[in-house]
Amino acid sequence: MYKQNFPENLKYSYIYIIVFLDLVGISLIIPVLGTHLRSIGASHFQVALLSSTYSALQFLSGTFIGALSDKYGRKNILLLTLSICALAYFVLGIIKSFVLIAVVRLIQGCVKHTQLLCKILINDIVPPEQQTAAYGCMNGFAALSFIIGPIVGGHLMEKNEGFYILACCTAIVFLLNVLVIWLTVPNTLVILNPKTLNKNIKNSSPFNDLLEVDWKECWPAFSLKMLGAASMFAYYNSVSLAIKEKFSLSPSEAGYTGAIQGFTGGITGFSAGSIEHLFMFKNPFSKCYYSFFLLGTGFCTLALSPTVTIFTLALIPITISSTLLRGYNNEILYEISSVDHRGLIAGAGASVTAISRFISPLLCGLTMDIFGSSSGFILSAIFAFAGAFLSKMLSKKSKND
Repeated sequence: MYKQNFPENLKYSYIYIIVFLDLVGISLIIPVLGTHLRSIGASHFQVALLSSTYSALQFLSGTFIGALSDKYGRKNILLLTLSICALAYFVLGIIKSFVLIAVVRLIQGCVKHTQLLCKILINDIVPPEQQTAAYGCMNGFAALSFIIGPIVGGHLMEKNEGFYILACCTAIVFLLNVLVIWLTVPNTLVILNPKTLNKNIKNSSPFNDLLEVDWKECWPAFSLKMLGAASMFAYYNSVSLAIKEKFSLSPSEAGYTGAIQGFTGGITGFSAGSIEHLFMFKNPFSKCYYSFFLLGTGFCTLALSPTVTIFTLALIPITISSTLLRGYNNEILYEISSVDHRGLIAGAGASVTAISRFISPLLCGLTMDIFGSSSGFILSAIFAFAGAFLSKMLSKKSKND
């Protein structure tokens, strides 16, 4: 159990504010980071390598950051990691060396786990029957941030010293988030089971906790999380090029498709609690099955769409299903996690996502070189239908249990 000391009227709305500010800051600068790196002489390979290395460090550090939050509290780790990121973004705006920028980005890759820690906070404080709605609201605010951030960032980037201005703005947003966390996030303390208290005192290192988790129980949630992330990252890696090559859209026209996704994701996230009641079953694996199937169907439609109108409409079921999947997968993940190791298991789940983020772009790039730009959507559909198949098998197994 967790001790909580925060005003009842605040509830957990502050988590959504933290998520929103975090992703607004990210979406301000990340979409133009590659362009900035190219402007200072970095090659395409160097830009891609830095992105992949960042993902690899997210994989390595996710479990450790989650475990640290179990030991020292979510609030303390959030304050520490976001403060480091705020300083790092300010430094990014000053330095012009690719090597130094790479060092700063790799430091960020080790500590930037705000979304992970916010998901753990939801599981800490929200009653189980309300968690789907809470995750939906979190995803809704996340989607809205990606409508605002890229638009503002694009305009700022066009000014003189645009990247420096963007880096400073991002740092300010992160510092504002630090203030929000300081004022609103409760100091949650894990109360360990008395039977394991003495053992945890003797073995207080997060690394020792790795041996105490029954990882065999985690593989269904981790597998579904990896397949869902793989399908979406393959999509993200191919959509811009596919739109340009298939429909010859300008960057501003292509931006409207992103706005539609953000708007749809926002509506879906805020409506997740209501959508939950439409299901005639409570098994989260069954809900994942239908969501994965809808996701795969949407990707197939993208690959085969003859007009930009059909292409844009296909983004709606993709956004709806991917938003719901994140909530359902978190529901499965936290059902199997004990209070003592909740952050550790959530961190491991984030590391699984980082694996997909590292591998999917490479597979997608190879597929698109061989079969064309639309084949990236087919790869996404394969991952999604694999997730649907696995969800169906796990649903039958859980019913038998």
